[in-house]
Amino acid sequence: MENFNSASLHTIDYGRLNELYDGDNEQIASLFELFLDEVFPDFREIEMEIDRQNWVEVAKTAHKMLPWVGMVGLTALEAKLRSIEAQAKTDPNPEAIRSAWNQFKFGLDKAMPLIREELTRLTS
Repeated sequence: MENFNSASLHTIDYGRLNELYDGDNEQIASLFELFLDEVFPDFREIEMEIDRQNWVEVAKTAHKMLPWVGMVGLTALEAKLRSIEAQAKTDPNPEAIRSAWNQFKFGLDKAMPLIREELTRLTS
């Protein structure tokens, strides 16, 4: 598998995927598919809760989504989402959380085509 800079918010961390799935491309493809179809739409829920400034729900939803972001190798986004969760729990500053969310969302929007391309490659 190709190596990408895992520090970038919109790249897939192949080292993490290999660590988690030991090169099982079928399992990786299955998780990518599940992420795209079932998990990705749920990120709108976090944004709605940020808009409502419902910090308890922001933290809870971010916590629920964290494993999924990690399981598809979006390591940098996982760290950003973890910081959103922590901010919502301990220091719910609306501007800071909105800024962190916008960075997360930008990275996620850039990562989605990469995940789709990788899914296509793995299932071809």
